[in-house]
Amino acid sequence: MTKNKNSRFKKSKIAIIGANGGIGSAIIHKIFEIDSENEVIEIVRTRKHEKQYQIDMLDEQSISNCAEDIKNNYGYLDIIINATGILHIGDYKPERTFKEISYEYLHEIFKINTFSPFLISKYFTPLLNKNNTSIIAFLSARLGSISDNNLGGWYSYRSSKAALNMLIKTLSLELTYRNKNAICIGLHPGTVDTNLSSPFTDRMKNKKIFERDQAAEYLVNIINDVDVSQSGDIIDWQGEKIDA
Repeated sequence: MTKNKNSRFKKSKIAIIGANGGIGSAIIHKIFEIDSENEVIEIVRTRKHEKQYQIDMLDEQSISNCAEDIKNNYGYLDIIINATGILHIGDYKPERTFKEISYEYLHEIFKINTFSPFLISKYFTPLLNKNNTSIIAFLSARLGSISDNNLGGWYSYRSSKAALNMLIKTLSLELTYRNKNAICIGLHPGTVDTNLSSPFTDRMKNKKIFERDQAAEYLVNIINDVDVSQSGDIIDWQGEKIDA
C-alpha cells in the first residue's frame, strides 16, 4: 500500500460508470467506507434515484451529454472507473469453437466491451484533473491477453477485451502529452460472484471466486497504489501486470 492508505479516495470526485452493476456498486460502497466526504457520481443505464446520471452506453450523443452535465456540475474528475462489461446474452454463451461464432453475439459483445469504452474515453478523458494525479480505469480481463491464451475458445469475449486493452495502451500514450498527471489502466478483478460470471462459476472448481466486496477492495487498492509508470498496463487483482 501507499504511505497514505487510500489517499486517492479521500475528498475526491469519482465517477463510476455502471454504478448499478455488481462490481460498480461494491466499489461505491468501499469508496464511502473509506471517506464519506467523497463525491461519487453514479452513472447508470436505468436511474433508480434522482442523483444518478442516466446514460445510454450505445448512444454517442447520450455519452457526450452525460459528460457535459458532469463537467458543468463538478468541473473535473479525479477518478473515472468504467465498471461495465458483458459476457453472455440470453441464449448466447461464449463460443467453445469457431463453429459457434455468431455475428449477432459478436456485435453485441463488442458494443458493450469495446465500442462503449472507446466513446467513454472520447468524452470523459477531458474531465480528468490536470493539476493533480487523476486516473481513468477500465475493467478488462486476463482473457484479453493474447500471449496468455493457452486454451482457446471464447472468441468474442477474448477479442473484445484484447481490443479494449489496445485502447488503454493507446490512450495512455496520448495522455503523456495531453495530461501528464493522468493515468490510464485496465483492471482484471479475477472471477467475481456477479451476474456476468454466475452461469460459469459451478465449473470453476479450481479457481478463486471473489465476493463483490472483496474484489472491490482489491481494485480500490490498485487504483490507490498505481503510478504514472504503470499507465497503459493491465493489472490483475494482485497488483501484477498482465502481458498483452
